Amino acid sequence: MKRSNEEVRKRRNELIALLKKDGPLTIHTLSQVLSVSEMTIRRDCALLSEMGQIKLTHGKVEFDGDYENELQPTDPVEHIKHCLAKEAANHVKEGNTLFINTSTSAAQTLNYLTNKRISLLTNNTSVINMVHHPNSTIVLSGGEIRYPKAALSGDIAVESFSHVRSDVTIIGCSGLDLTTGISTSVIHEAKVNAKIIENSGKLIVVADYRKIGKSSNFTIGQISDIDVLITDFYSEPKLIEAIEKQGVQVIQVPV
Repeated sequence: MKRSNEEVRKRRNELIALLKKDGPLTIHTLSQVLSVSEMTIRRDCALLSEMGQIKLTHGKVEFDGDYENELQPTDPVEHIKHCLAKEAANHVKEGNTLFINTSTSAAQTLNYLTNKRISLLTNNTSVINMVHHPNSTIVLSGGEIRYPKAALSGDIAVESFSHVRSDVTIIGCSGLDLTTGISTSVIHEAKVNAKIIENSGKLIVVADYRKIGKSSNFTIGQISDIDVLITDFYSEPKLIEAIEKQGVQVIQVPV
């Protein structure tokens, strides 16, 4: 599955590169150059058009020169993470109590919350060096610092989340699978993540296409625990449909 998703992403990037280089092209030409069916190209173009990256005009396809993203990093995956974080921030309201775990995608949400007063409880020490609303309350859970992520873990961290309930929780994960649920690869963070999920109000999971359908070592929650899954358009459609059938709201952001 991962290989398939990588191939789709690579093909769509090549399609955009062709349009930038050679100008407006027909579906037939793109199909020949990229060695896939015209139906596949139409599907790619419909999605890329919805995302605002290309234009479909007069039977031809062209790159949309107005498409920009001010936070787009050079690494495509990092760019996706920023897009997921930006969308997640839209679900946090002024005055909310917020949980965030050690996920980099989840932490990046705070870059888009500098205009909102929040009360944050997290085991992610990276938030120390981030900019926050001057009236926000930022609380570290405490616990043992585990490197290289400098994550706070252990009984003290678990205890900190045991006595608070969030309005909104934003977490990342190592895998999201229909059978094994939400999972992490880090044993020291598993109990903390499980407690975060248990005491969550609205649970938002940010997970790029690489995590969808993947199982990791330690289950921290079930698909049914999720209120909102924020992912990208490279995620496998059949898996997204199956997740939605579990009662999860899925938001696929333009990247």
